[in-house]
Amino acid sequence: MDNDTQLFLEQLDDAINAATIDKTEIKKILQQCKRRIKRFDTILKQSDKQLSMQVHQLEQEFELRVNNERILAQQAKHAAMGEMMDAVAHQWKQPLNAITMLTDLLLMEYKEDKVDEAYLETYKKILWEQINHLLNTLAEFRSFFRPDKEKKHFNLYRAINSVLLLVKDEFMKEMITIKVTGDETAAIYGVENEFKHIILNILNNAKDAFNEKDIHSREMTCTIEQNSENVMLKICDNAGGIPLSVIKDIFKPNITTKAEGKGTGIGLYMSAQIAEKMDATLTACNTDRGACFTFLAPIHTKNTIREEIL
Repeated sequence: MDNDTQLFLEQLDDAINAATIDKTEIKKILQQCKRRIKRFDTILKQSDKQLSMQVHQLEQEFELRVNNERILAQQAKHAAMGEMMDAVAHQWKQPLNAITMLTDLLLMEYKEDKVDEAYLETYKKILWEQINHLLNTLAEFRSFFRPDKEKKHFNLYRAINSVLLLVKDEFMKEMITIKVTGDETAAIYGVENEFKHIILNILNNAKDAFNEKDIHSREMTCTIEQNSENVMLKICDNAGGIPLSVIKDIFKPNITTKAEGKGTGIGLYMSAQIAEKMDATLTACNTDRGACFTFLAPIHTKNTIREEIL
């Protein structure tokens, strides 16, 4: 309570307690009351106007942030699609070349009269192996970009290997070996296709690091561990690590370690956002060999869900 208000209340109390109340004094008190009400009304209107302006500003900032998030997500999806198309092209190149060679070989063997039923059966088996490879790659590609937003428990080991199937030939070409070890029954809760984007982003970043730093012996490990509370996935490489100047901000938008024009800085940012949606965390650190990303997710059920995923 300010001094003016305290004085006004004391005057009003004195007037009420007086044996006789002078009309002039009453008018004076009423005028003071009106002035004070008017003052409070002005202050209230100003406060209400300021509050309204602040709310409007917050609404605009929120809308801008949502739009930016939507744009970043779309850019990340387009970047991932481009990388995945490149991976599929590499995946299909080998079986298509094999089918071409088999066709030429069949024609040669036919001209030399070496084609019989047994030969055709062997030829058919080899041919179908190559065709199945193409079909499996296509199925994984379609699954990867299917707009499935349903959260469910899924097997971590199987999800990682489905991504590796798509990039296998490309990573073989780059002479990068990837080992997946640990608990093959571990499962997490979330949107599986979104989780696959995390794996793809980390793998592609490592591949780019190997090439930019001209690393000759290229190794990556994916280690899965779980306890009664959490599931942990560590993806590590020997590509030399993340520059110390950016490692603290590596999950912020538009932060990249790649050369100009070769990176957008969106992939790891979106990976961290996906992890957050899964109530998980994604962190990065350097080891004596290279970079190591740790994905830590809670176990949403007390009992094992092995029956659901096997």
